[in-house]
Amino acid sequence: MSILKKLNTRASDTNQTGFGTNSEYSGGRFYNADGTPNIGVQGISFFERFSVYNTMLKVKTWKFIVLILCFYIVTNLVFASLYLLTGIDNLGGIEGDNIITKYWEAFFFSAQTLSTVGYGHIYPTGMITNMIAATESIMGLLTFALATGMMYGRFSQPRAYLKYSKNALFAPYKEGVAVMFRMVPYKHRNLSDAEVKATLAMKVHDDGKVSNKFYGLTLEIPKINALTLSWTVVHAINETSPFYNLSREDLLSSSAEILIFVKAYDETFSNFVVSRTSYEAAQFVYGAKFKLMYHPSNDRQHTVLSIDMVSDYEEIPLPDIGYNLGT
Repeated sequence: MSILKKLNTRASDTNQTGFGTNSEYSGGRFYNADGTPNIGVQGISFFERFSVYNTMLKVKTWKFIVLILCFYIVTNLVFASLYLLTGIDNLGGIEGDNIITKYWEAFFFSAQTLSTVGYGHIYPTGMITNMIAATESIMGLLTFALATGMMYGRFSQPRAYLKYSKNALFAPYKEGVAVMFRMVPYKHRNLSDAEVKATLAMKVHDDGKVSNKFYGLTLEIPKINALTLSWTVVHAINETSPFYNLSREDLLSSSAEILIFVKAYDETFSNFVVSRTSYEAAQFVYGAKFKLMYHPSNDRQHTVLSIDMVSDYEEIPLPDIGYNLGT
């Protein structure tokens, strides 16, 4: 029996994901594990699609620092070379007795000019050298202002600092089976009105074509008042679930993927933050449940949350539920 015929007719499909339904025009997973869409762009020039500001806001902190330092060093190397090309005699106060020493003195003069510190030990004397120094000083004012703005943007940008479990589990739930995944905030505990939506995406054969099918997953608790501890999101598999009657082979062959979208209100920034991730069929674990990741302190005065346990689980047999899931 084809997967399309196995799919539960009582499961409601959706086309609100933003992805097309024709699978022939899409490839790979829909979302990467870090929540970014798995989409490449072409048909537009690099400079039209590339935004320096957005890129500098999104890159990791160590990359941001490295890029700023590289720009600073390269800029000073370039201007030091220009000072030497115009004639080292046009820089008063140079004391080096060889070209290498003179170059480094010109480099540090460039650094002082770029930052507008200007100690005065070395100074420009010729017209061309003064023009280069004036250009460098105004460039320094502008670039430092931009760097400061980008640094402020990184610190002030509201983000949902959430860690997700590495796997989605098929676990015993009540008298049946449920699909579960877990998330936990790891930098602050001021997220309220947290809401999660989950969608099952599958590639199935339909009239000789491979189509993308999307099914909204009904969650036991789709919204909570405050996200302070870990949150295990549960989708019970019943007669209205798209997982009903499907085996793990069906999920693998159809490249099943659970798309996760989380929205919460950040009280610090008085703004909403969003987070996304997804689980591929290869990340599904059958017959397991999450381990409890928090416990009372020794004096029982507060709760201890172990962030590193967000993905920890233990195996547990699935019950006989009368259909193929998990076989």
